[in-house]
Amino acid sequence: MMNLISALVAWLDTTALHQTMQTVEWAVPAVQTVHILAIAAVFASSLVLSLRAFQLAGTDWSPARWAARLNGWIGGGLVVLLVSGALMITGEPGRSLNNALFQTKMLLLLLALALFFALTRSVRTFVAPGQRTSASVRLLAGLLMLVWCAMMICGRWIAYT
Repeated sequence: MMNLISALVAWLDTTALHQTMQTVEWAVPAVQTVHILAIAAVFASSLVLSLRAFQLAGTDWSPARWAARLNGWIGGGLVVLLVSGALMITGEPGRSLNNALFQTKMLLLLLALALFFALTRSVRTFVAPGQRTSASVRLLAGLLMLVWCAMMICGRWIAYT
């Protein structure tokens, strides 16, 4: 696996996009800003759904209605995260791909996506605005928030390792 990562890093170092990211002074801060804004949109959408699952906010809508409303924000945010993340990796492939915190962040992202889709699937049955969610739905919501926070912490620490 390490050989594959090393080969990918070596190849990315030779691409024109890598050279552009390295030489255009504003490219990295601009991409990082877009990436952080997309994280905020995805996290906030997940937070709203989680708060509704715990009946702490948005109880005037059903959890199913919130999930339907937020799916676009999550989907769009994830596309922006994918593109901006790929650009950042291309700019500094060795720093990213060889970093254990980055690899942990990617695993946490997969877990967060699985939890989010499980949560949205679970709340489809809750149609009444005031209806209380089950303990399993609240557990999914709580785990989702913990995973997102751990992922954001890993993302910040990448800059310092």
